[in-house]
Amino acid sequence: MQIPVVHSPPRASEVLQRSGASSTGIALDALPALRRVAPQDLAPASAAAPGTSSSAGKYRTSPFREPGQQQRLGELQQGLAYAERLGQALQELKSGLSRALAQPQLASRQALPAKLEAVQQAWQARAGESGGQLDARLQPVAEGEQPRQLFRVRGLDVQALSSAGAETLRLAMPGQPRATLVPLDGQGLQRGLQSLQRALAATDMRAHSQGGELLFSAPESQWPALRDGLSLRGDGKRFPSGQMVRALLDPQPDAISPSAWQLDDSQAQRHSLVQVLDAQAKLDRAQQQLRQRLDSAAALTAQAATETSAAQQARFAAGFRAEASEQVLDFERLSALAPALLGLHRNQVQQLLLPPGQA
Repeated sequence: MQIPVVHSPPRASEVLQRSGASSTGIALDALPALRRVAPQDLAPASAAAPGTSSSAGKYRTSPFREPGQQQRLGELQQGLAYAERLGQALQELKSGLSRALAQPQLASRQALPAKLEAVQQAWQARAGESGGQLDARLQPVAEGEQPRQLFRVRGLDVQALSSAGAETLRLAMPGQPRATLVPLDGQGLQRGLQSLQRALAATDMRAHSQGGELLFSAPESQWPALRDGLSLRGDGKRFPSGQMVRALLDPQPDAISPSAWQLDDSQAQRHSLVQVLDAQAKLDRAQQQLRQRLDSAAALTAQAATETSAAQQARFAAGFRAEASEQVLDFERLSALAPALLGLHRNQVQQLLLPPGQA
């Protein structure tokens, strides 16, 4: 007896999966897939993932994945892992300094240089191991931003922007094909700062006024090239005219400077201990902020995954309902189809569905 569904592309392996190798019935929840799946889509039951039902057909979707959010979670975790490593090194140095100051005669003070070296190495590794989450000020970096180096440009300060008289400042930056033009109209600090910020908007360099000072910033990765290659020229009023002159940049000090901590005597050790305690306080604040960000990011990921799962279920239900309402699956056809499949082995159906010449 010919099987009526052989020449339309059914998913026979799904239909017969629940009934095993010697099927005695048909899986009704798999019927919507009977007429639309090509033979090459057939797969043995063992290929199905444990705990899943192949009757979902094309409505089964992969778990929630958001590459950007997953990367964000990974970076935050990396930042926290680095902060913990630095914190452990600081704690060990603090303990060693405390013991050395309490009992100077103990030989334990000989271990202090190694503990200080561990802090120095951890701090030097910040850029590569913190996932871009901590800058040199030991402050968490804003989402989507890079750690930035703060610096001053000698001669390009609040006083220069406030001076009267119009002048055009030209800034030549490494990697830029042409100089950045900054028109200064001499109408006060605010207008001069706005003009400077507009001109720098097309570059990675930024400027802002803070505490009566004009501060600049650039990505840490670009700082070495900028430090050695920024040059400027003016019209001879605020800035020199003629050839481009190399600008002198003064970086803002790092939040901690373990290379400058001394261990020579008790006085130096006390001073270093104060520096260690200050560094621990800054690091604790940074860790707290990173944990808050990680918790928020994880909550958003979980919420999105839940919403996606609900949406997948809704789409599957809608598709199943639409398929079941089509004429091809009306009761008359089902009543003719089900008896024809009783006792039919899965392998027989797969054999019948093979293209001519492959049977």
